Amino acid sequence: MAKKVKVALEEPLYNIGMVTRLTGIPVTTLHAWDRRYGFPQSSRTAGGHRLYTERNVSLLRWVKSQIDTGLATHRAILAAQKLDKDMPGPMSQPLKQPQAETLFTPLPALRQQLSIALLQHELGRSDLVLGEMLAFYTPEELTLDVIGPVLNEIGEGWAAGKISVADEHLVSNYLRQRLLMWMVTGPRPQPVKPVVLACAPGEWHDGSLLMLGVLLRRQGWPVAYLGQNVPFADLADFLQRIQPALVVMVAMRSTTAKTLADWPKWLDKDNENIPFAFGGRVFVVQPELQQSVPGTYLGDTLQEGMKKSVELLQR
Repeated sequence: MAKKVKVALEEPLYNIGMVTRLTGIPVTTLHAWDRRYGFPQSSRTAGGHRLYTERNVSLLRWVKSQIDTGLATHRAILAAQKLDKDMPGPMSQPLKQPQAETLFTPLPALRQQLSIALLQHELGRSDLVLGEMLAFYTPEELTLDVIGPVLNEIGEGWAAGKISVADEHLVSNYLRQRLLMWMVTGPRPQPVKPVVLACAPGEWHDGSLLMLGVLLRRQGWPVAYLGQNVPFADLADFLQRIQPALVVMVAMRSTTAKTLADWPKWLDKDNENIPFAFGGRVFVVQPELQQSVPGTYLGDTLQEGMKKSVELLQR
């Protein structure tokens, strides 16, 4: 007898109109969640209409309760999908679980775990921590709130003599690989000219440039990433061939920042109208250097740089 009840509880019973009445979630929202997240995993009739189970309804009610308390929609759905995976089988009672905050670790704690694992050379554990982050947070959030702070922390530790060059390189290259992966696996780019991202001649620190590339690419802007130590002669030839929508260069030290002042000397007439922007830590520490470089200063933070870059592209 129990077995029959168990099957019935997992049987598709409700059409989308009934689910809307049971959960208070509009039909348009249910359609959007299905398209964007594949949630919940409903079945279809022969005519293509959605049918939902009791389990689907319980998960939808839970998600709505989390959203009503202020949790972002995508995080609530990710948490519900994790619950659905961790608790297989039918549900005879409406889903009752702890608040979503208990299902995933807050970013500051995960950031600390990642930093410790990397400094202890435990790359397998680092992969697990980063995987847990990606289950609940977007690459954009991790770029701004995890990768950036960890790179900054490691850089300051190296500058203070607390972290060896080998350890700094291990951490930096591990995080660089992830940023490069997120940059090339972004959504389909818009059919427009690319943004060229390059470090000034002699500049080898490209962490902030990579992060900007991730943020631009995740918004659909095509990116031509040239990376570290790009000579002006080679860059000018490259620009002549692709005619980009924007050029962004970064410098982290005063010596490399000063070389950017010579950039216009390498432009030919065909490249004179390409927008040029620049940034980097040295321009924050020594703001007087901003006036010596022709072009648009992107600002003191990565968020400002992203906003200014998009403004230049939209023009």
